[in-house]
Amino acid sequence: MQTVWKDFGFLAIFVIAFSLPILAAQQRPPYSHRDLLAVLPSALDVHATAIGNRIRVPGKERTVFSGSLLTERGEHTPLRIVVQLPNMVRLEGLRPNTPVIFDGTNPVPANSRIEEQLLEIFSSDTAEGMMVSIRDGAAATLVGRRVLEALENPPREIVQRHDVFEVVVPVRSSPTTTERLKRYFFDSETGLLAKTQYLDETFSPPVNIETLFSDWRSEAGSAYPGRIERRENGYPAFSLTLSSIVALPRLDPTSFVQAGPQEE
Repeated sequence: MQTVWKDFGFLAIFVIAFSLPILAAQQRPPYSHRDLLAVLPSALDVHATAIGNRIRVPGKERTVFSGSLLTERGEHTPLRIVVQLPNMVRLEGLRPNTPVIFDGTNPVPANSRIEEQLLEIFSSDTAEGMMVSIRDGAAATLVGRRVLEALENPPREIVQRHDVFEVVVPVRSSPTTTERLKRYFFDSETGLLAKTQYLDETFSPPVNIETLFSDWRSEAGSAYPGRIERRENGYPAFSLTLSSIVALPRLDPTSFVQAGPQEE
């Protein structure tokens, strides 16, 4: 897949001296965990609005995803994933009777690459992960709006345009990687995140990573992806099909770490 940059005049307007962290610092009040993502740079408004009220209204800070993981080897694993703003993640189903928990701060020694990858996806590859990073001061640039993407042998009626952001994102869940330069592609028509791209430089040569978000659905005033797929150098690594999505109020950090399924 290859991206072709069109509309150069329009693109240049946004590339020149567009600093999202500076905008964020000017607009937001002193940080509070309960402020959610209510105040963001204006360039992100359309995308925050597309996600819906769960990132701005108290009472929906915690999302419980249930679904099935399909690996490249054809193995199916039922999973339950709990994500709480700003970037806490709990994975259930990968280890027998033991969840994998990222508390938003401390790196997690993973038992497998899939554990590490899922923690990074849900803490920083998502639109919420990007917005949290920008709010907290990550270096970010709006590369362009309505950027035309050229696909190999696409149907003639398909034209994909994206609003593209580059962000230097902290990867707090990983004990081996501190930050990555990630490129986020938002569908220009819907405002929803289509994919996140970056290089995994822990390998030699580096691996091209794509996390794709699709089958978006609306639940109680908010949008959620129904399918998440990871590709490495263009090849599928795994996909996650989400059959159930529930929004709940936040838990305090200690309760989030200790909570079991009966408490959700």
